[in-house]
Amino acid sequence: MKAIITLLKSLLLSDYPSGSSINYYNGHLYIIGDDANKLLVLDSNYNEVSAVPFFDYEEKRIPKVKKADLETAVILDIDGGKSLLAFGSAATKERKTVVLLRLRDNKVQYISYTPFVNRLQQIPEINVEGATIVGPHLILANRGNKSNPVNNFITTTPDFWQRQEDVSISISKLIIPFSLAGFAGISELCYIEQEDVLLVVLSSEDTGNTFDDGVIGDSYIGWVKNISQKLNEGDILLDGIVNLSDADPAFKGEKLEGVCLSAVTDNGWYLHLVADNDQGESRLFHIKILLG
Repeated sequence: MKAIITLLKSLLLSDYPSGSSINYYNGHLYIIGDDANKLLVLDSNYNEVSAVPFFDYEEKRIPKVKKADLETAVILDIDGGKSLLAFGSAATKERKTVVLLRLRDNKVQYISYTPFVNRLQQIPEINVEGATIVGPHLILANRGNKSNPVNNFITTTPDFWQRQEDVSISISKLIIPFSLAGFAGISELCYIEQEDVLLVVLSSEDTGNTFDDGVIGDSYIGWVKNISQKLNEGDILLDGIVNLSDADPAFKGEKLEGVCLSAVTDNGWYLHLVADNDQGESRLFHIKILLG
């Protein structure tokens, strides 16, 4: 199965650093940078609507040793309303935090998820980079690197943060049965509920640990069909993958870190993506993807 990807729009956010997560809800895009001090809210045309302060830091970028490293987020129902739950990568002590944003009034809550992370002993290096909701399940993606070239899925429940000591956890590996130029680590997940397809964003980076950045390589979108039937079957194979640089040269040199779904039509799926260039900027992409 092949994917036809059409680039519809691209925009550089020169004043917003290190885009790592993007979510879509009610016509708005919620963007997070892993060293940004605020969450950015845009409309569907990429015009700024508002910003929500997350961290009390005056500079544009929070230093690497201090940042919470928010890498991924999901939107879920809590107490009858929508909230955004953003995850630190958990790669260091400072990064074992989740930030809960109540969308109706922008109330922010900070929660340590150290007890949950401590239970992930099967994974040698923790670096949470992706998340999505699949039915009653929350899937987190743990990114590997050149020294530990394994990507893992961590399946739990969306309320895990409320009962971290005893919530169910299962861990599986992502198998990529395709030839790539080098190791590609997971950088985000996105569930297409209407088709029961899991989209997996991966990127290659010349680094051998969970802390340092490296030279940016290629970014990819892979997919797993019938994902809800495969979550309890052990390791999960990608059914297909496409190199985004082959789809459009605009993706070359961009480290894709976030993806979200805005619409499903007969003509394809409409997605928004965010990339981090490691230079204190972010780039948005609006694409249509058609699996054929």
